[in-house]
Amino acid sequence: MTAIPLLFNLLPYRPSATGLSRYVERLLAAWPEQPLPWQLRLSACGAAELSRSVQLPLEQRSGRMRWLQRQALVQHALPLRRLLRDHRPERLYSPYTDWLWACPDVPQVITCHDLIPLHWPNSRRARWRSRFWLPQQLQRAALVVAISRSVADQLIATGLSASRIAVVTNGIEPQANPIQAPSSRDCLVLARHAPHKNLALALNGFAALLAREPRWPGRLVVVGAPGRCTAALRRQERELGLTDRVSWCSGLSASALDALMRSCFCLISPSLMEGFDYPLLEAQALGLPTLASRIPVHAELHHDAALLFELHDHGDTMACLLQRLDREPALWRQLSQAGLRNTAVHTSQHQANHLHQLLQAPLP
Repeated sequence: MTAIPLLFNLLPYRPSATGLSRYVERLLAAWPEQPLPWQLRLSACGAAELSRSVQLPLEQRSGRMRWLQRQALVQHALPLRRLLRDHRPERLYSPYTDWLWACPDVPQVITCHDLIPLHWPNSRRARWRSRFWLPQQLQRAALVVAISRSVADQLIATGLSASRIAVVTNGIEPQANPIQAPSSRDCLVLARHAPHKNLALALNGFAALLAREPRWPGRLVVVGAPGRCTAALRRQERELGLTDRVSWCSGLSASALDALMRSCFCLISPSLMEGFDYPLLEAQALGLPTLASRIPVHAELHHDAALLFELHDHGDTMACLLQRLDREPALWRQLSQAGLRNTAVHTSQHQANHLHQLLQAPLP
């Protein structure tokens, strides 16, 4: 039997423009050790394999396997005990909240990105999984990595011991040529149409801004996949008289999104709950000022780098801050520089180094 010191569980990984996928991609790209750790992953045909490749798995050819990945059930459809019988890991790390049942005697470290499904499940299955399945995985893990102090506090509130939680905040890569001045008055929101993303507040805030500034030359640009809230949001758009002032886009390529962000006036995140909120940091890395709802994770990570607005005033605070940002060019530049300083602290290299040290240390 060949022992593997550290095995990454990448079975749930699928190439997509989601925060989870970008988390894995950034982590492995910045990993401080070469060759990369061994990875348990899926080949394109849906078979489990062990690999140290820097090339992440491709999209699954099997629709069934893609469905299993979306439902976090891949490991239960594969003969993993047989695969790992001759290659026993000494420690297992999952960048997902995915405790590997095929290795019950191996110390496992798993990552908890958020507890949003406990509050805003997108289906009955998600509600069941978060209430009954997630606690079992958290309790079995030797250590749970929280991606922010806010997530750690939520885990403690569910009953998980603080001694079994480590906070390793996310990071992103530095960007070249940050913008120096706004080239439009377009306000950008990057969020799918989900209840916790709170896009209704963004519409209310933009309508309040137009009431204050009828000649505002920009649009509200919303980039994100449609969902259960889409019909209600489009109805709200019409009721607020914003039909010609809001641009909806379901998705963009990386290059098109970069160009769009560089052309906007600011980025707005009106979320009710987040584990980390990548878009804020991605905008700040480009020098784009950010405005965010006053929720714990935003106050934790962006109190000096973003303008925080209230959640329950129908967008009035948001409108006031946008108006101020427009009237005070010095504030726009100050916020741009503050964002760049924030991203210099929260880098993917720092995140990978911290996690690497954690995985080498004795577990509690």
